[in-house]
Amino acid sequence: MIAVFYVCVILLFAAPQACALDGYDQRRLSDALRLSDRGNFPQAIKILSALAERNPRDVDVLTTLGNCYMNDAADLTTGFRKAEVLFRKSTQIDPEFGHAFKKLGECYCLRGDYENGLKMCTRALQVKRPDLDGLRERASAYSNLHRDKEALQDMELYMRKAKMPAPGRYRDKIDLQMAGIYENVHEYEKALVIYRKMLKNRYEDSLVLREVACLRGMNKPHEALEVLDALISHNKADDIGYLNRARLYESMGKHAQAIRDYSAAIDLSPSTTYLKERAQVYEKIGRKDLADRDRKEAERM
Repeated sequence: MIAVFYVCVILLFAAPQACALDGYDQRRLSDALRLSDRGNFPQAIKILSALAERNPRDVDVLTTLGNCYMNDAADLTTGFRKAEVLFRKSTQIDPEFGHAFKKLGECYCLRGDYENGLKMCTRALQVKRPDLDGLRERASAYSNLHRDKEALQDMELYMRKAKMPAPGRYRDKIDLQMAGIYENVHEYEKALVIYRKMLKNRYEDSLVLREVACLRGMNKPHEALEVLDALISHNKADDIGYLNRARLYESMGKHAQAIRDYSAAIDLSPSTTYLKERAQVYEKIGRKDLADRDRKEAERM
């Protein structure tokens, strides 16, 4: 959950609703949105709390305040409860305001109640003023319920119907969700297109590793190896890069290369996982003594 996301929702989906705020309060709401967009949730909460006192039935104010409570890292526990109360109140004040149902669905999903999250997001799409972002949140609920085909249908519909934001953190979040669902349904080629497009904008280890996962899913180990070679060349102190290349080498039956990379990963960041995996490779090549040594070392850590 990030502030950029919420601002986009306000602009894209809540705008058609008539606003009862006077000119001053409308400007203050805009100020609060700018503050939340910069991550200054405490200051935004101060403004929005005053607005809510003057406009206790304005659902835009209430849901914006709820979103700030949800994102305020200084008060996550009580903030989350306050947010849920505000979203629920908004659905009662205006049962046709889809965004409030979508945010309530998000609350359910964040605490692991994906079935009720799914129900609330469905409701967000059925009211007179639907929130199309309910499709994206419902897709997340479907994914967590391992209903990947339905998740894919929702995301593809969202990508067709919603006005996509400019490149940035919020757009990245959408693209990563879409790519993740493609991976879940084994449509690795489509996921790979997204990851490579994102990598053109910024080079990031996590994206490179998703690229590698797709290539492995497509049974292209040699191409995956080239990607990992480039990653390690880019950062020779990347233990995760060495670990992934070690696993790839081992899947290709290249035990010596796998041991070399496991050793590099262990030197950079000693780990019980790395030691145990290297022990398994030693076992395969008949070096039980070295395998036992690694396992004993892992036990001592």
